[in-house]
Amino acid sequence: MAVRNHRLSVSEIVNNGAEIFHKLRWSHGIVVCPYCGSVHIKEYDGYRYKCNSCKNRFSDKTNTLMHGSKLSVSTWMHAIYEMTTDNFISSVVLATKLGINQKSAWLLQTKIRNSMSQDRTILEGGIVAQDEMYIGGSLSNFHYRRKWDLLRKGNFISGDEKRYSKQALFALNGSLKQPVFGMTDGDKVVLYATPNPIKKEYIRKIYKAHTIKGGIVVSDESQLYNGWEKATGSVLYTNNHHNNQYTTDNGLTSNAIENIFSWYKRGFNGKITHCKYHQLYLNEFAFRYNNRCLSTKDMFAMIVGSTIGSHVTYNQIRGYNQYRIFISKAKQNEIYKKEKRRIKTLKWILDNTDAKQIESHHRIYCKGDL
Repeated sequence: MAVRNHRLSVSEIVNNGAEIFHKLRWSHGIVVCPYCGSVHIKEYDGYRYKCNSCKNRFSDKTNTLMHGSKLSVSTWMHAIYEMTTDNFISSVVLATKLGINQKSAWLLQTKIRNSMSQDRTILEGGIVAQDEMYIGGSLSNFHYRRKWDLLRKGNFISGDEKRYSKQALFALNGSLKQPVFGMTDGDKVVLYATPNPIKKEYIRKIYKAHTIKGGIVVSDESQLYNGWEKATGSVLYTNNHHNNQYTTDNGLTSNAIENIFSWYKRGFNGKITHCKYHQLYLNEFAFRYNNRCLSTKDMFAMIVGSTIGSHVTYNQIRGYNQYRIFISKAKQNEIYKKEKRRIKTLKWILDNTDAKQIESHHRIYCKGDL
């Protein structure tokens, strides 16, 4: 394994964050207009520019992770530094370190986590260990009244004696948790939140997207892997954990992914509260694990480079769907048509409304929405 390169200090990032981001944003040394692609640029007022071709004004933050943000570049760089060096720093602690409020710190974290996507991660180690874990509290630790309400609403209480079976309690306990499917080849890891309950189609789709066909898979005796070899074209070895078998006759084991799960749960404990954005936390953990040997500048370059040309708005974050990998093509076309109708309506409003009226309602209808 490669040795980690030199890491920047906090003082260097706070004092020279704008300069570091400028070099990462324009890695080729040439400032290019993000609107028309022209190189005839005039610089003014420190990392702000005006295009001589299309007359648009822009800055280093335009069409990047920091697009439209009023916070300084140094604040964003400091936030990225804290998230790549600390194991799940909370938004409250991050807000204290950056000198901003908790809501702004949460928005920064969510946008940064969204840029740490796992879409391009490919496991090339040959032998892949995979398993599932369930995130969430146990029903036995719930308050008596909350537990009683869940049992009553789920029709688990039977007869006048008000008793419920252990199987029903186990099923209810599992339905309250967030399932996560993970894979690792010993060098990199892939983690995905899946709908509850997990289905064979989900994990097969994830495996095919992040591995090379014809590999070797090691897992437990779960029924999710029935017919695995025929569906994926890979060789499957299983360990019967119920019989205390944790290594096959060939010496293969799935303990590698179990170790990663335990590490994730230790960092997860007490810091994550909403399952809606659970995939973003998994992205952060996987990004930090897969790039653990890179320097700070290289991590910054990967995060900044992945967001050039596209930025995420607050409305997109609120409507975030962590199961987007499982959305059918029909649903994707429906979402695309709905967005197309919205843009068409906004264009009609801008073309058929007076300039003064548009200016007075710029918070609702603006060209940035198109």
